[in-house]
Amino acid sequence: MNTNPAEFNKVKKAVEEAEKLGPKRDKFNPLEAAFGVLERDAVDQAIMRFFCANGTAFNAMRSPQFADKINVVRRAPAGYKPPSYERARTTLLYECKRSFEKELGVSIISDAIDEVGPSNVVQVVTDNAANCVLAGKEIEKVHKHIFWSPCIVHTINLLFKDFGKTFPWLSDTYKKGKTIVKYVTNHQNALAMFRSYSHLELLKVAETRFASHYILLKRISDCREALVTLGDENSRKAAADVADYIKDDSFWEEVENVLRILEPLYHILKFADSEGPLMGEIYEKMNNMLGEVKDIMATNRRSSDFVTMEHLITERWEKMNVPIHCSGFALNPRFYDANYLLSTAPGCLKRNAPNLDKEVVTGVMKAFEKFATNPMEEGLFGLKAAQEDALIMDGITWWSSYGSEAPELCQIEIKILSQPISSSSAERNWSTYKFIHSVIRNRLNNIRAEKLVFIHSNLRLRSYPALQVII
Repeated sequence: MNTNPAEFNKVKKAVEEAEKLGPKRDKFNPLEAAFGVLERDAVDQAIMRFFCANGTAFNAMRSPQFADKINVVRRAPAGYKPPSYERARTTLLYECKRSFEKELGVSIISDAIDEVGPSNVVQVVTDNAANCVLAGKEIEKVHKHIFWSPCIVHTINLLFKDFGKTFPWLSDTYKKGKTIVKYVTNHQNALAMFRSYSHLELLKVAETRFASHYILLKRISDCREALVTLGDENSRKAAADVADYIKDDSFWEEVENVLRILEPLYHILKFADSEGPLMGEIYEKMNNMLGEVKDIMATNRRSSDFVTMEHLITERWEKMNVPIHCSGFALNPRFYDANYLLSTAPGCLKRNAPNLDKEVVTGVMKAFEKFATNPMEEGLFGLKAAQEDALIMDGITWWSSYGSEAPELCQIEIKILSQPISSSSAERNWSTYKFIHSVIRNRLNNIRAEKLVFIHSNLRLRSYPALQVII
């Protein structure tokens, strides 16, 4: 027994003093305390052996489900035995999946349309491929209460491509940047020299990567100093055109110019690509994005191209905007605040309350027709607390707190604001599937693998506080 006598005496003395001052307690048992330490060490070692024997990453210990498992096992009845391998992969797996299928305000987020699902689905989100658009329209014909909406991340990414095809100065700058990245990353000497000057790696963006124009140019801009040094000291080895690009100040000025113009698009793409219920924010952010581009182009040397840019953005927005986006904007109480309405929007535009915007009101009426024949009920929502909380609460929490005066409207609002705005979650499932169906675990059949991916993804969704109200 490896027990430090000095530490042991300190603990004993502290316990004896506590017994004198506090209520009557059991006497301190040195032997029991010592064996308690040993028992905890034995449990820790057993857990470590499990992780090591099965090649499980220690990062799994950070999962809240790991702590939950330990707490549940601790409260288990005497004689508890863990489930068998066969029961875990069949009965328990099915029961776990069914527990997530009882949620309200469900969305189908997919890269393709196979089947619609249960009647409580209120939205189907797909990418912007032509077959998905047609399938979405067919779904809306058959299921009147269901919205189809395109993925906003894909839509913004298409805007990047529209800009690249329309403006030669942008595509030329991007091609030069790709040439630099390709040369440096494909030549070991150049790459080694570059790494000696820079702590950042150049990003060789894949064709399917979102916002590749912005991401690639932003990284070479951050690495400009290292690249210029490389061009000066390695000009003999570097290809002539790459060396010229690196030394050309006009190229770097154009890179900075392109980044300023594309930055608002990149920010809204990152917003749409995040997890959680974002339906109540996207309409306003799209309006702000157009205003920000207008402000940037006002003093830009490419200002003559703003009219074309505005046309491209508006065209994409009109294809993407559906009644559910208008409803999310109209039902978010933050956008009715007096201070918000008095503030100037990007582009020096005046803000209007959602109920005064013709496009928004039209979209809301179309959305309500899908949910109920007469969803509007009387309710003032005039309490000072309700008005103050509208600024600090997210829309779902606010309606859950103050929506009892209009229960039907409240139910519709929570369903709308809980919706995602892109199909990014579906695409993240590819990574989840790769994580679950690995080279070692390659005998999983499709049905069981899909259940594991479903449970894994929904466990992550449950971790968002805003969704706890719905669940």
